[in-house]
Amino acid sequence: MSQPERRAVPVLSVMDMVPVSAGRTRSDALNDMIALARAADAAGYERYWLAEHHGSTTYLSSATVVLMGQVLAATDRLGVASGGIMLPNHAPLVVAEQIGTLATLYPGRVDLGLGRAPGTDRLTAAALRRGASDPRHFAEEIVEILTYLGDAPAPGPRVTPGSLLLGASGTPDNDAAQGAEPGSPRVRAIPGEGTRPSVWVLGSSVNGARVAGQLGLPFAVASHFAPVQAEAAIATYRSVFEAQSENRPQTGPRVAAAVNVMVAPSDDEARLLFSTAMAAAARIVGNRPGPLDPPTADPQAWRTRAPGREAAVESAMSLSFVGTADDVAARLREQADRWDLDEILIVTYAHDPALRRRSYELLAQAWYA
Repeated sequence: MSQPERRAVPVLSVMDMVPVSAGRTRSDALNDMIALARAADAAGYERYWLAEHHGSTTYLSSATVVLMGQVLAATDRLGVASGGIMLPNHAPLVVAEQIGTLATLYPGRVDLGLGRAPGTDRLTAAALRRGASDPRHFAEEIVEILTYLGDAPAPGPRVTPGSLLLGASGTPDNDAAQGAEPGSPRVRAIPGEGTRPSVWVLGSSVNGARVAGQLGLPFAVASHFAPVQAEAAIATYRSVFEAQSENRPQTGPRVAAAVNVMVAPSDDEARLLFSTAMAAAARIVGNRPGPLDPPTADPQAWRTRAPGREAAVESAMSLSFVGTADDVAARLREQADRWDLDEILIVTYAHDPALRRRSYELLAQAWYA
Protein backbone atom coordinates (compact mmCIF):
# COMPACT_ATOMS: atom_id res chain seq x y z
CA MET A 1 0.00 0.00 0.00
CA SER A 2 1.47 3.33 -0.99
CA GLN A 3 1.79 5.88 1.76
CA PRO A 4 0.78 9.54 1.53
CA GLU A 5 3.52 12.11 1.49
CA ARG A 6 4.35 13.18 5.01
CA ARG A 7 4.68 16.76 6.16
CA ALA A 8 8.20 18.06 5.72
CA VAL A 9 7.93 19.40 9.27
CA PRO A 10 5.66 17.67 11.80
CA VAL A 11 3.20 19.95 13.54
CA LEU A 12 3.66 21.00 17.14
CA SER A 13 0.87 20.75 19.68
CA VAL A 14 0.53 21.53 23.37
CA MET A 15 -0.08 18.76 25.89
CA ASP A 16 -1.52 20.11 29.13
CA MET A 17 -2.45 18.43 32.40
CA VAL A 18 -3.21 21.87 33.94
CA PRO A 19 -0.67 21.82 36.78
CA VAL A 20 -0.98 24.10 39.78
CA SER A 21 2.14 25.77 41.16
CA ALA A 22 3.06 26.04 44.81
CA GLY A 23 1.91 29.37 46.17
CA ARG A 24 -0.79 29.80 43.53
CA THR A 25 -4.48 28.94 43.71
CA ARG A 26 -6.37 26.39 41.66
CA SER A 27 -8.31 29.23 40.12
CA ASP A 28 -4.97 30.76 39.07
CA ALA A 29 -3.99 27.47 37.40
CA LEU A 30 -7.20 27.28 35.39
CA ASN A 31 -6.80 30.87 34.25
CA ASP A 32 -3.16 30.11 33.39
CA MET A 33 -4.45 27.33 31.13
CA ILE A 34 -6.54 29.84 29.20
CA ALA A 35 -3.59 32.22 28.89
CA LEU A 36 -1.37 29.39 27.60
CA ALA A 37 -4.02 28.33 25.09
CA ARG A 38 -4.25 31.86 23.73
CA ALA A 39 -0.47 32.04 23.45
CA ALA A 40 -0.42 28.68 21.64
CA ASP A 41 -3.14 29.87 19.28
CA ALA A 42 -1.11 32.96 18.39
CA ALA A 43 2.17 31.02 18.11
CA GLY A 44 0.87 28.56 15.52
CA TYR A 45 0.47 25.34 17.50
CA GLU A 46 -1.81 22.80 15.83
CA ARG A 47 -3.77 21.44 18.77
CA TYR A 48 -4.21 21.83 22.49
CA TRP A 49 -4.44 18.40 24.12
CA LEU A 50 -5.99 18.14 27.58
CA ALA A 51 -5.44 15.03 29.68
CA GLU A 52 -7.72 13.43 32.26
CA HIS A 53 -6.56 13.14 35.87
CA HIS A 54 -8.68 12.62 38.97
CA GLY A 55 -8.02 13.30 42.64
CA SER A 56 -4.70 14.97 41.91
CA THR A 57 -3.19 17.81 43.91
CA THR A 58 -0.83 18.46 41.00
CA TYR A 59 -3.10 18.36 37.95
CA LEU A 60 -6.52 20.01 37.64
CA SER A 61 -7.73 18.31 34.46
CA SER A 62 -10.44 16.08 35.93
CA ALA A 63 -13.30 17.66 33.95
CA THR A 64 -11.59 17.25 30.58
CA VAL A 65 -14.53 18.12 28.34
CA VAL A 66 -15.33 21.23 30.38
CA LEU A 67 -11.75 22.44 29.96
CA MET A 68 -11.86 21.68 26.24
CA GLY A 69 -14.90 23.93 25.92
CA GLN A 70 -13.15 26.73 27.78
CA VAL A 71 -10.10 26.54 25.50
CA LEU A 72 -12.26 26.44 22.37
CA ALA A 73 -14.20 29.50 23.52
CA ALA A 74 -11.01 31.44 24.34
CA THR A 75 -9.18 30.79 21.06
CA ASP A 76 -9.78 31.45 17.39
CA ARG A 77 -8.30 28.66 15.24
CA LEU A 78 -6.55 26.25 17.63
CA GLY A 79 -7.66 22.63 17.48
CA VAL A 80 -8.54 21.09 20.83
CA ALA A 81 -8.26 17.40 21.69
CA SER A 82 -8.81 15.20 24.68
CA GLY A 83 -5.43 13.73 25.49
CA GLY A 84 -7.20 11.78 26.54
CA ILE A 85 -10.53 10.84 27.90
CA MET A 86 -10.03 7.62 29.86
CA LEU A 87 -12.81 5.59 28.32
CA PRO A 88 -13.36 3.00 31.09
CA ASN A 89 -14.29 5.93 33.35
CA HIS A 90 -17.18 6.99 31.10
CA ALA A 91 -20.14 5.60 29.22
CA PRO A 92 -19.41 5.72 25.46
CA LEU A 93 -22.74 7.43 24.76
CA VAL A 94 -21.92 10.25 27.22
CA VAL A 95 -18.52 10.74 25.59
CA ALA A 96 -20.14 10.90 22.16
CA GLU A 97 -22.77 13.38 23.34
CA GLN A 98 -20.27 15.68 25.03
CA ILE A 99 -17.61 15.63 22.31
CA GLY A 100 -20.31 15.81 19.65
CA THR A 101 -21.73 18.92 21.29
CA LEU A 102 -18.32 20.61 21.17
CA ALA A 103 -17.83 19.48 17.57
CA THR A 104 -21.21 20.97 16.67
CA LEU A 105 -20.34 24.28 18.31
CA TYR A 106 -16.79 24.35 16.89
CA PRO A 107 -16.80 22.36 13.63
CA GLY A 108 -13.40 21.18 12.47
CA ARG A 109 -11.63 22.09 15.72
CA VAL A 110 -12.33 19.09 17.97
CA ASP A 111 -10.41 15.79 18.18
CA LEU A 112 -11.23 12.93 20.51
CA GLY A 113 -8.30 11.09 22.08
CA LEU A 114 -9.21 7.98 24.06
CA GLY A 115 -7.15 6.03 26.58
CA ARG A 116 -7.80 3.14 28.94
CA ALA A 117 -5.61 3.98 31.96
CA PRO A 118 -7.37 4.98 35.19
CA GLY A 119 -5.82 8.44 35.41
CA THR A 120 -5.96 8.17 39.18
CA ASP A 121 -5.49 5.91 42.21
CA ARG A 122 -7.47 2.74 42.90
CA LEU A 123 -9.82 4.29 45.45
CA THR A 124 -10.77 7.16 43.13
CA ALA A 125 -11.10 4.74 40.21
CA ALA A 126 -13.64 2.78 42.23
CA ALA A 127 -15.56 5.99 42.96
CA LEU A 128 -15.67 6.65 39.21
CA ARG A 129 -17.47 3.30 38.78
CA ARG A 130 -14.69 2.34 36.40
CA GLY A 131 -15.54 -0.33 33.81
CA ALA A 132 -13.47 -3.00 32.10
CA SER A 133 -10.18 -1.77 30.64
CA ASP A 134 -8.86 -4.80 28.77
CA PRO A 135 -7.83 -4.03 25.17
CA ARG A 136 -10.75 -5.92 23.58
CA HIS A 137 -13.39 -4.12 25.63
CA PHE A 138 -11.60 -0.81 24.99
CA ALA A 139 -11.68 -1.44 21.22
CA GLU A 140 -15.34 -2.40 21.38
CA GLU A 141 -16.27 0.84 23.10
CA ILE A 142 -14.25 2.91 20.63
CA VAL A 143 -16.23 1.36 17.78
CA GLU A 144 -19.42 2.20 19.66
CA ILE A 145 -18.37 5.85 19.88
CA LEU A 146 -17.41 5.91 16.20
CA THR A 147 -20.90 4.59 15.42
CA TYR A 148 -22.56 7.32 17.47
CA LEU A 149 -20.49 10.10 15.87
CA GLY A 150 -20.81 8.86 12.31
CA ASP A 151 -23.31 9.99 9.72
CA ALA A 152 -26.82 9.16 10.85
CA PRO A 153 -28.01 6.13 8.86
CA ALA A 154 -31.55 5.06 8.13
CA PRO A 155 -33.04 3.55 11.28
CA GLY A 156 -30.98 0.47 11.95
CA PRO A 157 -29.21 -1.42 14.68
CA ARG A 158 -29.44 -0.41 18.28
CA VAL A 159 -25.94 -0.13 19.74
CA THR A 160 -25.64 -1.43 23.26
CA PRO A 161 -22.67 -2.22 25.48
CA GLY A 162 -21.35 -5.63 24.47
CA SER A 163 -23.01 -5.58 21.05
CA LEU A 164 -19.90 -4.55 19.14
CA LEU A 165 -17.48 -7.43 18.80
CA LEU A 166 -14.35 -6.98 16.73
CA GLY A 167 -13.36 -9.50 14.12
CA ALA A 168 -9.87 -9.98 12.78
CA SER A 169 -10.26 -6.98 10.50
CA GLY A 170 -11.02 -4.67 13.41
CA THR A 171 -14.59 -4.03 12.27
CA PRO A 172 -17.89 -5.03 13.92
CA ASP A 173 -18.74 -8.56 12.77
CA ASN A 174 -21.74 -9.67 14.75
CA ASP A 175 -25.42 -9.47 13.87
CA ALA A 176 -26.20 -6.76 16.43
CA ALA A 177 -23.71 -4.35 14.84
CA GLN A 178 -24.29 -5.28 11.23
CA GLY A 179 -27.91 -5.68 10.41
CA ALA A 180 -31.01 -5.01 12.47
CA GLU A 181 -34.21 -4.49 10.57
CA PRO A 182 -35.01 -0.96 9.32
CA GLY A 183 -37.11 0.95 11.79
CA SER A 184 -35.84 -0.88 14.85
CA PRO A 185 -34.91 1.23 17.90
CA ARG A 186 -31.38 2.57 18.10
CA VAL A 187 -29.40 4.81 20.42
CA ARG A 188 -28.49 8.22 19.02
CA ALA A 189 -25.89 10.70 20.30
CA ILE A 190 -27.55 14.01 19.53
CA PRO A 191 -26.11 16.47 18.53
CA GLY A 192 -22.99 14.38 18.00
CA GLU A 193 -24.14 12.18 15.13
CA GLY A 194 -22.61 13.20 11.85
CA THR A 195 -19.92 15.39 13.39
CA ARG A 196 -17.22 12.74 12.78
CA PRO A 197 -14.34 14.31 14.78
CA SER A 198 -10.96 12.69 14.38
CA VAL A 199 -10.58 9.91 16.94
CA TRP A 200 -7.14 9.02 18.30
CA VAL A 201 -6.08 6.10 20.45
CA LEU A 202 -3.67 7.03 23.22
CA GLY A 203 -1.31 4.53 24.73
CA SER A 204 1.99 3.97 26.49
CA SER A 205 2.52 0.37 25.40
CA VAL A 206 1.97 -2.09 22.58
CA ASN A 207 -1.56 -2.85 23.81
CA GLY A 208 -2.94 0.56 22.89
CA ALA A 209 -0.87 0.50 19.71
CA ARG A 210 -2.50 -2.74 18.59
CA VAL A 211 -5.97 -1.33 19.18
CA ALA A 212 -5.16 1.80 17.16
CA GLY A 213 -3.65 -0.22 14.33
CA GLN A 214 -6.50 -2.71 14.23
CA LEU A 215 -9.10 0.05 14.06
CA GLY A 216 -7.13 2.13 11.55
CA LEU A 217 -7.09 5.16 13.85
CA PRO A 218 -4.28 7.65 14.59
CA PHE A 219 -2.05 6.72 17.52
CA ALA A 220 -0.59 9.06 20.16
CA VAL A 221 2.12 7.55 22.33
CA ALA A 222 2.67 8.73 25.90
CA SER A 223 6.44 8.87 25.53
CA HIS A 224 6.72 11.81 27.93
CA PHE A 225 6.40 9.37 30.84
CA ALA A 226 6.93 5.95 29.19
CA PRO A 227 9.74 6.56 26.68
CA VAL A 228 11.28 3.11 27.01
CA GLN A 229 8.21 1.45 25.50
CA ALA A 230 7.46 4.14 22.91
CA GLU A 231 9.52 2.89 19.98
CA ALA A 232 8.14 -0.63 20.27
CA ALA A 233 4.60 0.75 20.52
CA ILE A 234 5.02 2.83 17.37
CA ALA A 235 6.51 -0.12 15.46
CA THR A 236 3.65 -2.35 16.61
CA TYR A 237 1.07 0.22 15.55
CA ARG A 238 2.49 0.51 12.05
CA SER A 239 2.84 -3.24 11.70
CA VAL A 240 -0.76 -3.94 12.73
CA PHE A 241 -2.04 -1.02 10.67
CA GLU A 242 -0.34 -2.29 7.52
CA ALA A 243 -1.60 -5.82 8.14
CA GLN A 244 -5.15 -4.45 8.11
CA SER A 245 -4.63 -1.97 5.26
CA GLU A 246 -6.61 -3.96 2.70
CA ASN A 247 -9.73 -3.80 4.87
CA ARG A 248 -10.05 -0.05 5.22
CA PRO A 249 -10.03 3.13 3.12
CA GLN A 250 -7.70 4.95 5.54
CA THR A 251 -4.80 6.52 3.64
CA GLY A 252 -2.10 5.62 6.13
CA PRO A 253 -0.98 5.56 9.77
CA ARG A 254 -0.62 8.77 11.78
CA VAL A 255 1.61 8.98 14.83
CA ALA A 256 1.94 11.64 17.51
CA ALA A 257 4.38 11.45 20.41
CA ALA A 258 4.57 13.46 23.63
CA VAL A 259 7.93 14.78 24.85
CA ASN A 260 9.15 16.90 27.76
CA VAL A 261 10.53 20.30 26.79
CA MET A 262 11.93 23.39 28.44
CA VAL A 263 13.18 26.27 26.30
CA ALA A 264 14.82 29.45 27.58
CA PRO A 265 17.16 32.11 26.19
CA SER A 266 20.16 30.25 27.66
CA ASP A 267 21.02 26.63 28.43
CA ASP A 268 21.68 27.48 32.07
CA GLU A 269 18.26 29.04 32.56
CA ALA A 270 16.54 26.18 30.73
CA ARG A 271 18.22 23.63 33.01
CA LEU A 272 17.29 25.68 36.07
CA LEU A 273 13.63 25.88 35.04
CA PHE A 274 13.54 22.19 34.13
CA SER A 275 14.26 21.31 37.76
CA THR A 276 10.55 21.90 38.37
CA ALA A 277 9.61 19.20 35.85
CA MET A 278 12.07 16.74 37.40
CA ALA A 279 10.65 17.39 40.85
CA ALA A 280 7.09 16.91 39.52
CA ALA A 281 8.03 13.56 37.99
CA ALA A 282 9.74 12.51 41.21
CA ARG A 283 6.67 13.43 43.22
CA ILE A 284 4.52 11.17 41.05
CA VAL A 285 6.94 8.25 41.02
CA GLY A 286 7.61 8.64 44.73
CA ASN A 287 3.90 8.90 45.55
CA ARG A 288 4.40 12.30 47.11
CA PRO A 289 1.96 14.43 45.09
CA GLY A 290 1.75 18.18 45.40
CA PRO A 291 1.86 21.44 43.46
CA LEU A 292 4.80 22.28 41.21
CA ASP A 293 7.95 23.17 43.12
CA PRO A 294 9.90 26.36 42.42
CA PRO A 295 13.08 25.83 40.38
CA THR A 296 16.33 25.13 42.19
CA ALA A 297 19.94 25.45 41.16
CA ASP A 298 20.71 22.07 42.75
CA PRO A 299 20.37 19.57 39.85
CA GLN A 300 19.89 16.69 42.29
CA ALA A 301 17.25 18.28 44.51
CA TRP A 302 14.44 16.29 42.86
CA ARG A 303 15.85 13.09 44.38
CA THR A 304 14.40 14.01 47.77
CA ARG A 305 10.91 13.66 46.26
CA ALA A 306 11.41 9.99 45.33
CA PRO A 307 13.96 8.38 47.65
CA GLY A 308 14.86 4.93 46.42
CA ARG A 309 13.06 5.49 43.08
CA GLU A 310 15.62 7.71 41.39
CA ALA A 311 16.24 5.30 38.50
CA ALA A 312 12.51 5.16 37.74
CA VAL A 313 12.32 8.96 37.61
CA GLU A 314 15.31 9.21 35.30
CA SER A 315 13.82 6.57 33.02
CA ALA A 316 10.44 8.32 32.91
CA MET A 317 12.06 11.65 32.02
CA SER A 318 14.66 10.34 29.59
CA LEU A 319 12.85 11.79 26.55
CA SER A 320 13.38 15.43 27.52
CA PHE A 321 14.66 18.33 25.44
CA VAL A 322 16.12 21.21 27.42
CA GLY A 323 18.02 24.21 26.10
CA THR A 324 17.76 27.13 23.73
CA ALA A 325 15.06 27.22 21.09
CA ASP A 326 17.25 26.45 18.07
CA ASP A 327 18.99 23.57 19.81
CA VAL A 328 15.76 22.01 21.08
CA ALA A 329 14.07 22.44 17.70
CA ALA A 330 16.97 20.69 15.95
CA ARG A 331 16.90 17.76 18.38
CA LEU A 332 13.12 17.47 18.12
CA ARG A 333 13.41 17.25 14.33
CA GLU A 334 15.91 14.41 14.73
CA GLN A 335 13.49 12.62 17.06
CA ALA A 336 10.60 13.19 14.66
CA ASP A 337 12.63 11.72 11.79
CA ARG A 338 13.69 8.75 13.92
CA TRP A 339 10.08 7.85 14.76
CA ASP A 340 8.52 9.23 11.53
CA LEU A 341 6.17 11.47 13.50
CA ASP A 342 3.30 13.52 12.16
CA GLU A 343 2.76 15.49 15.36
CA ILE A 344 4.79 16.28 18.47
CA LEU A 345 2.98 16.96 21.73
CA ILE A 346 5.01 19.38 23.85
CA VAL A 347 4.80 18.92 27.63
CA THR A 348 6.31 21.83 29.56
CA TYR A 349 6.20 22.47 33.29
CA ALA A 350 7.36 25.67 34.94
CA HIS A 351 6.58 27.08 38.34
CA ASP A 352 6.09 30.52 36.78
CA PRO A 353 3.28 30.32 34.18
CA ALA A 354 4.71 33.27 32.26
CA LEU A 355 7.99 31.37 31.76
CA ARG A 356 6.02 28.31 30.69
CA ARG A 357 4.29 30.36 28.01
CA ARG A 358 7.63 31.84 26.98
CA SER A 359 9.05 28.36 26.45
CA TYR A 360 6.22 27.41 24.11
CA GLU A 361 6.51 30.69 22.23
CA LEU A 362 10.28 30.46 21.76
CA LEU A 363 10.03 26.89 20.49
CA ALA A 364 7.29 27.73 17.99
CA GLN A 365 9.34 30.65 16.64
CA ALA A 366 12.31 28.36 16.03
CA TRP A 367 10.22 25.47 14.71
CA TYR A 368 8.20 27.40 12.15
CA ALA A 369 10.94 29.87 11.16
